[in-house]
Amino acid sequence: MAKLGAGGRTEAVALARRSGLLADQPPMSPGHAGNLSFTSVYRVNRTYAPAVAVARRDVLVALGATVAGAAGALGGDRAVAAAHDRVPLPFYGTSVSGIRPDESAPGATHASVVWAGEAGGQRRLALTFDDGPDPQWTPRVLATLARHDVPATFFLRGDHLSQHAQVYAGHEHHEFANHTWDHPDLGRFTYDHVVDQLGRTGDEIASVFGRRPTLFRPPYGHVGGSTLLAAAEARLTTVFWSSQMREDRCAAHPDTIVGDIRGQVRPGHIVLAHDSGSADRAITIDHLDAIIAGLHADGYELVTVSELLAAAPVAARLPA
Repeated sequence: MAKLGAGGRTEAVALARRSGLLADQPPMSPGHAGNLSFTSVYRVNRTYAPAVAVARRDVLVALGATVAGAAGALGGDRAVAAAHDRVPLPFYGTSVSGIRPDESAPGATHASVVWAGEAGGQRRLALTFDDGPDPQWTPRVLATLARHDVPATFFLRGDHLSQHAQVYAGHEHHEFANHTWDHPDLGRFTYDHVVDQLGRTGDEIASVFGRRPTLFRPPYGHVGGSTLLAAAEARLTTVFWSSQMREDRCAAHPDTIVGDIRGQVRPGHIVLAHDSGSADRAITIDHLDAIIAGLHADGYELVTVSELLAAAPVAARLPA
């Protein structure tokens, strides 16, 4: 684990206290500044148990750090949210000022951002899976989708695809979209960094599947002006979600995930799930058969995101 210098630790602890991150912590010496704790839900041997504490060092975002290490393995999205929610972004040199037409003219006039599709009187949903491919979980998801003969949209990490592309052999009919190269928080990235993340991932997807992605989802749902511009210039529609698998709420009773998502969805929704990441996400994969069966019983047709958006009026989507 990387270490901050003594001066950096002291400054970081002071900032964290001022921002409220250490409000309930006892006084800490500079040598212990790297041991801030956050809690995640973790599964061991299919028992979904709460409260595994993960040591965290990189909540000190004012020093240019990002949440890393164990955050990626154990509830990374929740750890990042906890670390960032009270620490303001520096103004200059980040995506807050990422669009600088005085330095470089934007190459797009508008951006396309969606949370859902237009229902148009049809009971249609799009299942989406983020962060894969994963050599253990993604094949299980693909097998379940095949049993029910339904498609899904996979928002892929480029680094994972470069290692595990073979898991999609025979399943190329699904939709594959851009989820950056290695899952950084783009809300803190400059334009050039975002362009690199999207470009490398788009190239990898094109190399594997023979077609470039048209959709993009920012990790954690975080965007700044630089992200919206980079995606628009790459002719990518930025896709968020309108309902999601809430494994953290179902950890004590995993089978309740089925009723939870059935209660959330509405026609036109884009549903967020994951096929990689923290162990609690296996709740969805373990119950995916029942989830799909339940959505079918509720009269929903499952389609890709692009199919869902194709039913929307042109004016509500990205003009050509």
